[in-house]
Amino acid sequence: MLVIDDSRRFIDANPAACQLLGLAHDDLIGRRFDEFLDEPGLDIAAAWRVFLAQGQQAGELSVVRPGGERCPVEYNATAQFTAGRHLAILRDISERKRAEADRAELRRLEQQRLREVETLYAVSRALSSTLDQTETLRRVAREIAHTMRADTVGAYLGDEEGESLVPVAGYHVPAAMLDAFRTTPLTILSHPAIRESWTTRRAVWSDNRPGDARVNRDTLLKFPHQTDLFVPIAVKNQPIGGFFVIWWTERRVITDGELRLLEGISELAGIFLENAVLYRDAASANRAKDEFLATLSHELRNPLGAIVNGLAALERRGAPDEVTNRLRQIIQRQADHLGRLVDDLLDVARATAGKILLNRQPLDLSELVGGCVRVLRTSGRAQQHRVTLRAESVVVNADITRLAQIVANMLDNAVKFTPSGGSVDIDVQREGGEALLRVTDDGIGIAPEMLSRVFELFAQGDQPMDRPAGGLGIGLTLSRRLVELHGGTITVESEGRGRGARFTVRLPIEMAAAPAPRPVEPAPERRRSVLIVEDSDDARETLRLFLESHGHRVFEASDGQQGLTLALQHRPEVVLIDLGLPGLDGYEMAQALRSTLEGRTAALIAVTGYGQQDDRRRSKEAGFDAHLVKPVSLSLLSSLISAGARE
Repeated sequence: MLVIDDSRRFIDANPAACQLLGLAHDDLIGRRFDEFLDEPGLDIAAAWRVFLAQGQQAGELSVVRPGGERCPVEYNATAQFTAGRHLAILRDISERKRAEADRAELRRLEQQRLREVETLYAVSRALSSTLDQTETLRRVAREIAHTMRADTVGAYLGDEEGESLVPVAGYHVPAAMLDAFRTTPLTILSHPAIRESWTTRRAVWSDNRPGDARVNRDTLLKFPHQTDLFVPIAVKNQPIGGFFVIWWTERRVITDGELRLLEGISELAGIFLENAVLYRDAASANRAKDEFLATLSHELRNPLGAIVNGLAALERRGAPDEVTNRLRQIIQRQADHLGRLVDDLLDVARATAGKILLNRQPLDLSELVGGCVRVLRTSGRAQQHRVTLRAESVVVNADITRLAQIVANMLDNAVKFTPSGGSVDIDVQREGGEALLRVTDDGIGIAPEMLSRVFELFAQGDQPMDRPAGGLGIGLTLSRRLVELHGGTITVESEGRGRGARFTVRLPIEMAAAPAPRPVEPAPERRRSVLIVEDSDDARETLRLFLESHGHRVFEASDGQQGLTLALQHRPEVVLIDLGLPGLDGYEMAQALRSTLEGRTAALIAVTGYGQQDDRRRSKEAGFDAHLVKPVSLSLLSSLISAGARE
């Protein structure tokens, strides 16, 4: 606290005021307040008159101590608190001002970092938005110009000899300088500043170009400026890319933060240039590969056609002897196999070139999968395996031929890589808004390092010299492409070698229309003996009438115990069992039937309203070959019954 008279002299002060102003009490008394003010340009006399007129005043001032040290203070002053006496209360606010300055600096740094991040993000978008080298460098030059408030930014690339930098793109190049910019390469050896940047791989700048000895005078005459900055574009720490050259018509200082930002941008540009070269090389190699595959496939058609035609001609030359007939069958099988390989090669080439067109229609995925399972069983390829189907009706919008190709490939792979005696489980179900097809086997499995590569073209795991699995390694590549064309996904899981594998296809569910019934592969329906075990009288009768209309011989039972008795008595080829039976339920009946000699070869099909994952698991463990969820697709049921007894 200070007491001041009308002449602005101190006439009293408390110890805190003496400490603040840096003088002892006796030395302070009689000194004028004006001597301690650090307010340049302030008219103290005029400010004093205003204070006396107002009678009260508050605010902030800067005072200076005798040693020259300045101190910010907050003041509150009262005029004429007694006649000719005025009171001033000062508070040292140095700590507060320092804290405010620290916060302001922190905000400045945060804003600077934010601008740097935004700039790097904008540059990253520019680098990823196009593969055109010139357009990309122009976009990056634009971002640099905006960030650095530069008058002109040019992008240069090194020539093949590494001696000159050729202009590629520019931003804000003045019209009067445009022709010179386009036609003037920068020779590295004749530009000391560029040579320094090229050698050190660091940004080089000057804020006094006319007076800088490192400046090339001819270039300065063509492009007059005061400040410039050279930023090398390096690829793997080698300055083979080029430069960003930045000009300002007025002098300005480049901060360390700006240099770091620009060097980060140039590093991103270098990565782009390297990736662009790699992409062009890979694209060229892919085109060559696709052209080769297409040519190879078409060329193989000619000799394959001759072989097939020759076999057809031999068929018409009368009954051959047993050896000739056997040889002809071998040639036919191998020709068919070769034909499938050629088809795969052609399809891969078409898929890669984007030339596969889908003829889509609503169809029941469970029916299609059931038809593929029937074809697999009747072909004998799964004779040494247990194949189990669990399906519920779910409609998708798909090309029936291509979808059957996907399913057949998944089934063939599962059987191919599962040793004799193993199991292949097929599940079709609805999961949310998707149709799910899952094929699980307990075969040789997939090594962890191969999981990420199984869908790559020609990718195959290690095989022994005899290559028992065979194939070209293109089936899964084609399947993935066909699934993606349908708007779906295909994934693979395996716990490792010897632990089996699981392939899962997900497709969007079709809600708009009912499927048009269409078999996967037309085949004459075979009459079977069928036992229906169903406790609902109406369901049992309608199912019996349907099966009898297709020529099947049908037996009926209304509970599990009666069903087991009839099965042992009549030995039906196919048994349709409801799981929720009174007394002996469907699971128990299947287990009991499988334990008998009569029930080992019958095809057991669960026809049930229970469709949860646990229900499907239990039906498999009980010995069922298929698990169909009500309402059952009758065409799928017919297909499974026609396939007959389990292999």
